[in-house]
Amino acid sequence: MQRASDKRTTSRTFSLPLRRLVGAGVLAAVSLGAAPLALAQGVVVKAPTIIAARAQSDMENTVDRLIQGVEIPGGKFALAALRRVQAETSGLIHTDVTEVYLITHGQGLLVLGGTLEDTRETDLTRVWAGPSTSGTHQAGEEHAVSVGDVVVVPAGTAHRFKELTGKIENLVFRFEAVE
Repeated sequence: MQRASDKRTTSRTFSLPLRRLVGAGVLAAVSLGAAPLALAQGVVVKAPTIIAARAQSDMENTVDRLIQGVEIPGGKFALAALRRVQAETSGLIHTDVTEVYLITHGQGLLVLGGTLEDTRETDLTRVWAGPSTSGTHQAGEEHAVSVGDVVVVPAGTAHRFKELTGKIENLVFRFEAVE
């Protein structure tokens, strides 16, 4: 007879209460697919690394700081720390990169979609956000966001923080498909 503790599965989800995750500045919810990728050995980004990157961003007044970039089968993954201390009038579109935000501090009004006018090319490959376009953001849907919220910004979507209540910080998970 097989005990429950002996059962092995190929799909598991681990999670901690969100309050502990956000307080530690770490996303510790992981979902593994049914067919693990043979080429991906995995990377662990420890809480002290994330905390140090955020502290350095505060000290240097950095908006976007790459914490870890990893090439994975079929593309690239990056973890970055973002912080905003003032609202933005310019929006941004990442050509090939989808972003997922976990809001870890503060609150604000995020605009998703719409169009950009008076555009200019912006190379954000140094932070693994790829070729991008910035410009004056027009229209889009407004979303109030605060600690614990998760936002998905598909590649090709205009976005910006229109209003802030103080500083807002988030961890951003970036995915870029590479052929």
